[in-house]
Amino acid sequence: MEEKEKKEEALEQTTEAHVEDEKDIRIKELEEKVLKLESTARAINQRYVELQREAEYLKERYRRDLEELRRYGHERLALDLLEIVDNFERAFQYEGADLEGFKRGFELIYKELLRILEKHGIRPMELEGKEFDPYLAEAVDKEYNQDVPPNTIIRVERKGYMLHDRVLRPAKVVVSYYEEEIT
Repeated sequence: MEEKEKKEEALEQTTEAHVEDEKDIRIKELEEKVLKLESTARAINQRYVELQREAEYLKERYRRDLEELRRYGHERLALDLLEIVDNFERAFQYEGADLEGFKRGFELIYKELLRILEKHGIRPMELEGKEFDPYLAEAVDKEYNQDVPPNTIIRVERKGYMLHDRVLRPAKVVVSYYEEEIT
């Protein structure tokens, strides 16, 4: 029986050694996985820090660009308006002009100013004869008039202007009304 016990003991030791070897192998595999995961986590963290830094840079650059746009966004309009100033200065320097000549000069300058405004998307509203729209105009008065439908703009006191598709300045208008006789 002793030999049988020795064999069993040897088998048991071999099994225990095998189990220990498997445990060691498994532990080694897990340690390698942990190292890989730690390395991946460091890389992800480093990328996160880089992206955070880049986002801060872009945010600051956007803020600077926006500030620059606010300060200098009207530069082209200003340069075009300086042409009008130049025209006025030339008109003031001309000594031999009569009143009619000045009037003609002012009309040319006015047309040039309207052209510049149009170039920059600013155009006057043509409202006379149209139905009153409170989004485009402010009614400053009303007049009795049976020749046009009620609520028609019969006179523009101050022109309104559009900037592209927005009202830049509403017009001030006089609107028609009339009362029908009730029979």
